[in-house]
Amino acid sequence: MFVKTITLTLCLASFLFGAGGSFMSKNSPLFSDASAKEAIGELIVSAEVKELSKSGEYTEVEFIGYQPKDSAVVYEKAGVLIVGLEVANAGALKVIGEKTDEYGTVWLNVSMKGFVASSALGKDKGSILQAGKELFGAKCGTCHALHAESEFDANVWPSILDAMGEQAALSKDEKYSIMKYLQNYK
Repeated sequence: MFVKTITLTLCLASFLFGAGGSFMSKNSPLFSDASAKEAIGELIVSAEVKELSKSGEYTEVEFIGYQPKDSAVVYEKAGVLIVGLEVANAGALKVIGEKTDEYGTVWLNVSMKGFVASSALGKDKGSILQAGKELFGAKCGTCHALHAESEFDANVWPSILDAMGEQAALSKDEKYSIMKYLQNYK
């Protein structure tokens, strides 16, 4: 009976804190602890994080991704320019491995733990990306015909949006929301 109780407790804890991934519902500052005032980075909309613990209105999370050496940008996948985290100090990232892509580029597999507002977390990536789809339709077809979502791949959309973002008066949050929708379009 005791073993069953311990097993059930561990399973429940695993379910509550990190069994399934959570996703950032919006761009959100990442803090070193729940009471910190200065961010150590910014997690980007739809980035997957593992929930580790709760502290008041904040949740401790871990983001794992890939970084070109010494870059302040961490991507969700090696070789694919889907931004998951922007850090203030690249030296604060924990290196957990490395991967070489088909072009010979070495990507560091890195992680960073920190605290985000619990309200910035969501469980349904599809509904988070839906907001980007709606913005894409509303903002990106006013000056020209709307591009097909499949017209460019995940590594090309960022430069397209950089070029068009200013003309469409996109905020940083809107640009990332649209970009993440287009990069995840299938």
